[in-house]
Amino acid sequence: MDHEIELKFLIAPESSDVILARLEGREAVRQLDATYFDTVDHALRKAGFGLRIRDGENGRKQTLKSASSGGVFARGEWESAVEGPEPDRDLLAQTPAAKVINGDALAPVFATNVKRVTRLIERDGATIEAALDQGELLADDRRAGVSELELELKTGAARVLFDLARDLAAHAPLRLSLISKAERGYALALDEQDGPRPDAPLDPGATTGEVLQALGRTALCRLCAAAEALRARPAPERVHKLRVAARRFRALLSTFKALAGDPAALHVKTELKWLADELGPARNLDVFIADVWRPAAEEQAEASQAADSDLQPDEAAQNEARALAAFGKALLAAQTDAYAKADAAVDSARFRVLAIEAAAWLEAGPWTTDKRLEKRRDKAATAFAAKALDKRRRRIRQDGRDLAALSPQERHELRIRGKKLRYAVEDLGALFPDHPRRLAGFVEATRDLQDALGALNDLAVREALAREVALSCDDPEAAFAAGRLTAGGSDREAELLAEAQGAYVSFAEAKRFW
Repeated sequence: MDHEIELKFLIAPESSDVILARLEGREAVRQLDATYFDTVDHALRKAGFGLRIRDGENGRKQTLKSASSGGVFARGEWESAVEGPEPDRDLLAQTPAAKVINGDALAPVFATNVKRVTRLIERDGATIEAALDQGELLADDRRAGVSELELELKTGAARVLFDLARDLAAHAPLRLSLISKAERGYALALDEQDGPRPDAPLDPGATTGEVLQALGRTALCRLCAAAEALRARPAPERVHKLRVAARRFRALLSTFKALAGDPAALHVKTELKWLADELGPARNLDVFIADVWRPAAEEQAEASQAADSDLQPDEAAQNEARALAAFGKALLAAQTDAYAKADAAVDSARFRVLAIEAAAWLEAGPWTTDKRLEKRRDKAATAFAAKALDKRRRRIRQDGRDLAALSPQERHELRIRGKKLRYAVEDLGALFPDHPRRLAGFVEATRDLQDALGALNDLAVREALAREVALSCDDPEAAFAAGRLTAGGSDREAELLAEAQGAYVSFAEAKRFW
């Protein structure tokens, strides 16, 4: 089995010449046509494998690739020459995929038609193969373009690979992607909009460093995939998914701060906060429109339809309808501006650099080699996780005893701590497989507390948001509607506070699973 470490970037087709001009080395050009196979129920994909038969100038080859088998961007690979267009069962029997297939029939799922230009680069004692792919994926009558750059480290230090990536990124827009052609092909064949990658399973016997890399890889994959989805088609759920991805990645670095305290890690955390903040206005407006303005507009429309057509609506109802419409227009303008801000963030050089720097830190950051951190890296992940979860749980139980005495800002900070605990539980829970019911109960209790505190925070934010939007359009009617829609906050706050206190009691009583 070969072991590869590679980076893959999505690029604009027009950037290919600029990229090739920066890559000096022996060149080869090949046409790579491949067909990917799987069982009827896609057992190989579910197990993290990709199986293809590829035709090239060196003949026909069968390749099986696995999900990460070591480092952040390492993959297992089994490749052999074959004669026919169908997978060779005898060769597959010598790989881990044999148990997954279990004798089931294999059928084509999708195909690739790609022209590849490769350059072999010698740099700072390392050998790197750069491959520029242009072509398309084909699945029945559906097609998707392929324009990618892969940088594979053949020999040498991993840092050299990232230095080359940084150099190229300074001259052409490189968008890091952890989604393989196989995963994109499956998404096309099955008509999956985002093509999500399942989280990598954790080994309870792993070290803290190994778990950090595994979870970091998943977090970075989630971040890049969500950004591509938002770039392709802006939508509320996609803004939310990317914002959560940024926050989860940042929370992960906080959980592992014993290893993530160097300047490079802190810079990544700062940039993740920047990204989440850039998406914040769009998310807040999406929630306000969905939860406050749209229900009010629908209620007003239903009332108008139910009225007797022979009766003239009273002046008060007409004024309210005009005010609601004026506020809706102001909300739409604010939402448009917020989405432009979000789009600019994911399409910016700053975000592209963030992705590269996050990958560089995960794979070759100081924490991976610093001898002073060796004991922390090699510590059993279960021991590390238990201590981290205990600390977060204890702090929330202590600070949440009297929610009524907390200010809105203090409740907001408690909610953030609850969110970080929930993310940590979802990330680290697989290390403790002996108590699945306790894990499920703890996750539910943590989520309920976070949701209850979130509702209180939304209530506090809504009034300020409505006021800001109304003032931005300088329309008295919009300001009137904003006031009406956010009135009665005190009564609603008391109700939500009671729900939050009940959620806190359930959380405090939830049994630990670690």
